Amino acid sequence: MQGIDKREHRRMEEVFNKYKNSYSNSVIKLEEDNIKICQNMEELNVLYSSFMILLNELQRCARNYEQKKIVTRSILHKNLRKLNAEACRNR
Repeated sequence: MQGIDKREHRRMEEVFNKYKNSYSNSVIKLEEDNIKICQNMEELNVLYSSFMILLNELQRCARNYEQKKIVTRSILHKNLRKLNAEACRNR
């Protein structure tokens, strides 16, 4: 699974903040592009937040799965040993 690089996202935010500062001080106004950039950055932040929420949920599910697997395997092996011991006694 391809993830989202946290450092890369932070760099994008830093570049965006530099752009906003430069744009507000500039005499050149690129309204259409500025609006598009701001909207895209907003969407990137929302997507990044959603990704982090889903990633945390996935990690929690993976931990729960591993714990459940260990418990289930332990019970299975214990019962298999009992069944094998009983089978040996009945021979």
